[in-house]
Amino acid sequence: MAHKSGDFSNRVSNSEASNFAAMMKKLISGRKLIVESNRGALNFSEDSSGKLVARRDTSRSSELFEPLSDEPISWITGAVSAADRNAADTQADDLGIIRNDVLPDDWNVRFVSLPRRVHHKFYNVICNPLLWFLLHRSWSPTFTPNIGKQEHDAWERGYRVVNQSFADRISDSADGSQIAPICRDYQLMLVPGMVRKRHPDSLIHFSFETPWPWPSELELIPIAWRSELLNSLLSADVVSFPTAADNNAFIACVRSHFSSVSDNRPTKVGFRNDLLTKDLHEVRLSVLTPSVRSMQFKSVIDFGPTQRFIKNLSGDDSKHTFVTVDRSEPHKNIVRSINAYGELLKRRPELAESTRYLLMLTPGPTHISAYKRVSEEVRRATRKANDAAKNSDPICVYEENNFYRAIAALSVYDTLISIPVADGVGRSPLDGPIVNTKDGGMILGENDAASYLFRKNASIVSFTDVAGISNAMEKAVDESPEIRSAQATAIQDIVSSLDPAATIHQIISELHEVSNSR
Repeated sequence: MAHKSGDFSNRVSNSEASNFAAMMKKLISGRKLIVESNRGALNFSEDSSGKLVARRDTSRSSELFEPLSDEPISWITGAVSAADRNAADTQADDLGIIRNDVLPDDWNVRFVSLPRRVHHKFYNVICNPLLWFLLHRSWSPTFTPNIGKQEHDAWERGYRVVNQSFADRISDSADGSQIAPICRDYQLMLVPGMVRKRHPDSLIHFSFETPWPWPSELELIPIAWRSELLNSLLSADVVSFPTAADNNAFIACVRSHFSSVSDNRPTKVGFRNDLLTKDLHEVRLSVLTPSVRSMQFKSVIDFGPTQRFIKNLSGDDSKHTFVTVDRSEPHKNIVRSINAYGELLKRRPELAESTRYLLMLTPGPTHISAYKRVSEEVRRATRKANDAAKNSDPICVYEENNFYRAIAALSVYDTLISIPVADGVGRSPLDGPIVNTKDGGMILGENDAASYLFRKNASIVSFTDVAGISNAMEKAVDESPEIRSAQATAIQDIVSSLDPAATIHQIISELHEVSNSR
């Protein structure tokens, strides 16, 4: 018997649960519910004997659909690892379907497994070093990006090929039925358009975890690519972003592109609030409520490794502890946070003894020069600030992929710092309040989607304002216990309301509204 996540009714009100059940029944009565994501649902590894071991995926996409454990779902996902590709070759039936005891009973998985050279073009040339940087505003237009023959080839023979393979798998899963694909991940932005061509009556929901660029940023990629991406996304019925600002940026891009770029046929685009129309097809824009894996993190905090790291990191509890838990990526803006702390120590040198700054940074791919440069600049900024502190090293950087130490750091922060150039709702501002054992506060960048959730109870700063970040750090140190407690309680209340059940309820509700409007 597969694992069941628990009744939806335990997570939302009875009336909401009843409405949800009715919507689900109507939605799937004549349609197949298909989830599509770059990764999710299931992954494989090999044990010491070479045997394939299946595990439930722990990505955000997987957690999002946990409340649908009792519903029939076909899940299309990428074969990310060599073990995934092996499973796709050896454990799939004649229809390419994998069923496994670690999955809910009514779920099945179809892996998209592609040749290494195709995946390299898709991921290592287009997705990671190009689109990811574009969406997170990490380019310097005067110098980067430089899109040459290699990138154009990778778009044609990598990105487009992978997206078409995912769309084909969705069609395979349809098996002649009408479908309701729920699509996720920036890696697969061409899928809605490809699915719409073969299944014109489908209900398509596409959601982003990343921000969306403004027209001046989207213009950094070729016109033809822009056209493909925008036309595909406008083929969906619902497109969801992390914030209302992303919705506005998307509308601005659509408006700019279709008013300035013409193809062989005129395109009619309309705008009304959060409703777009393209050639009479309506597209709803929404802000997707984020979800939090509260139970998972509450259980992890009790693990032996986590407890040992907590004991190690707690040290002198008299010190005010600043913490950053993040990936070592250009858009995370980590160097400015370190420099801001250094400015604070210059202004108030006594704080070198009564404060500390812990940074838990997961290394990025070393083959991309921008990631290597970030690591070098972090080390340089850390040395400079620590040297200025003279008799102490208040900044401690752990550049490693250590989940348990990261959770331990989140449990001991007095102030969490996340000030990206641009970001979706990152993990640490959501996960931190779950495990934090202090009245932990937050300093957030205004372009971090979490700032929209916590702006009344966190310090919000501009990502370029080193002086402003430094002042916010000083304010955090001097804040009264009463104010800190009230703010921490408010943040925890917000986080506790971000249940995956509410998020998937929103997605199903939006598809239900589209279905009713047809």
